[in-house]
This record gives sequence, C-alpha cells and structure tokens, in this order.
Amino acid sequence: MKKLLLLALGLSIFASCSSDDDTTEPQLQSFDYNENLSGDLANTNNTPTVLAFVTGQNTVTATQSSTDADYFTFTVANGFQLSQIVVDGYESSDAAGFIGIVNGSVFPTDAASTNASDLLGGLVYGIANRGNDILANMGTLNGAQGFTGALPSGSYSIWLNQTGVASEATLNFIITAN
Repeated sequence: MKKLLLLALGLSIFASCSSDDDTTEPQLQSFDYNENLSGDLANTNNTPTVLAFVTGQNTVTATQSSTDADYFTFTVANGFQLSQIVVDGYESSDAAGFIGIVNGSVFPTDAASTNASDLLGGLVYGIANRGNDILANMGTLNGAQGFTGALPSGSYSIWLNQTGVASEATLNFIITAN
C-alpha cells in the first residue's frame, strides 16, 4: 500500500511540474476596431478616439474618402513596445493613404495645418505595402522628428488621411514585451 501511495504522490508531483500553464509569460491577445462595425474614428485632432490596445495584435480598419481624416490614440504599457505596424490590407485604386504618429494622447494640429516637423513620423502607404511592416519607414519622414526601431511605452496618437480616391485600410499595431 505504501508503494502505491508513493507512486500516486510521485505521479501527482510530476503532473504538476510538467503543466503547460506558464503564467510568467504575458498572454498574447488581440484587439480589433473596424469603422464599418464600431463607428467612425474621430475626425478631430484634439479629441481622438481612445483605443484599448493590448499586448499582441491590434487591428484598425478605416474606411476613408478624400475629405475624411481619422484620429485615434492608444497607450503602450510599461515594459512593452510598439514593434510593428503591418499593412494587413489596403483597397483603393491609388496609393495615397497617409499615416502620421505623434507622442501623446492628442494630435497637436489638424490635418490642414500639420507640418512634417509636428510629427514623430509618417508615411504615404498603399497597395504596395500590403503585408509589410511600415513602422521603421515612418520614422524616416523627411522633416519629422524621426525615430529608429520600436517605439517605447507611452501614449501615441495616429492620424490617417486618404488624399486620393476612397480606400479601406487595415493596419495591425503589434505590441510586444521589450
């Protein structure tokens, strides 16, 4: 009987040690915002839509015309970074979509009066960028404040603007531990 109890105890300890439940790693999540389902993103720079980005993938789908500027803000938590912005989708007959990024929870100027120097970075993107990470290219915008690599924890605001014909863009903001 003692051997049977020792065997059961040993198996119990082994089973608890070999569990796949590792709670020390952050759990990857996803967040999706689609203007077609959730409503139009803010059209004003000083009251951007607040999005609750998570560690992992955060997709934003925006449908725009040439008169539609969209603004949203998000926070990257301490210990994490914005490591990529991947163009998951872009549908339009031109490549005239623009994305700009600034530090902080509001965009300091409106679309009509923003200069490159007001931006941390920005980029004209489109069909050719589908499936690619555009974050590093945003940091090299001529005249912008600039950045290289991932962006650290903090608040950021995004400006999306379609300067040509109507488009639908899906951007994936990937947040990872640093």
